[in-house]
Amino acid sequence: MKQLLLPILSISLAACSSHKEQAAVSAPQSQPAVIGAKPLPAPTVNAVAMARIYKTDGDYADRVPVTLDSRHRRLVSYPAPSDLAGAAPVRLSDGFLLDRRGVSGNTAFTRWTYREYAAMESAPSPAEIMEAIIPGARVTEIYQMPFPAGTPDAAARCDSLIAAGLPDCRLVFSLPQRDRGS
Repeated sequence: MKQLLLPILSISLAACSSHKEQAAVSAPQSQPAVIGAKPLPAPTVNAVAMARIYKTDGDYADRVPVTLDSRHRRLVSYPAPSDLAGAAPVRLSDGFLLDRRGVSGNTAFTRWTYREYAAMESAPSPAEIMEAIIPGARVTEIYQMPFPAGTPDAAARCDSLIAAGLPDCRLVFSLPQRDRGS
């Protein structure tokens, strides 16, 4: 038995050896490394919100907008009263409004004015907000402008583009005619 133990132990130890030749693995390099060379700049992503203008099916410019789900049955998003400082839309020509709240095709308008809502100590409950939605008050069209939101002369630039027929502007939402109140 002792005669078998030594060869078995030797074979076991040899099998556990970590000395194995491995294939050389090299990562592909797009450029050779050069000592002292300037590093290449990393690509950057510039995500800038573009200005948007919109129309509604009534005069809701001073009414607080909220966001509903796609079926307009459930509240998805609403502002805190403190969110409304400087957020009222700017009236433009041809019934357009310069968006400063982030309206979408799922926006609904409440009976509260910006001033009334901003004066509240806290936001109303979701149920209270749903009860305050003006029936049929909808955004009918939204255009993305060819310049960033917050541009100092945004209103004047929007009015110029509206007068010219909205060249270089992209229609991002249009409520189907059958769904419009008027």
